[in-house]
Amino acid sequence: MSTPQLTPEQQQDVQRFNQLAQQLEILKMQIQQLEVEKRDVDIALKETETMTSDAVIYRSVGRLLFKDSLENVKKNLVSQQEKGEVRISSLRNREQKITKSVKELQEKLTAKS
Repeated sequence: MSTPQLTPEQQQDVQRFNQLAQQLEILKMQIQQLEVEKRDVDIALKETETMTSDAVIYRSVGRLLFKDSLENVKKNLVSQQEKGEVRISSLRNREQKITKSVKELQEKLTAKS
């Protein structure tokens, strides 16, 4: 028994489905990584709440540590937190759109089988 041949359109749909599925996996990994980073920032912010304004605090820049004021460190952490939230939100929107496209292609491919 031979397998049915796919039309050029079906071949393109299968290829597109595979590309979208791969993009979806990459997005999920990026979201997971950003959520870990956001959690770290949240923990650091929580730690700064118990510190006094004269506490000695260091800020990490690459491999170096710089002494900085608590106020500046908090500002930087809040900024990082906000940027992370925006990025996560943006990636989640893309994830939803790609998921929808994957489902539509899957339905189209199974309907033609």
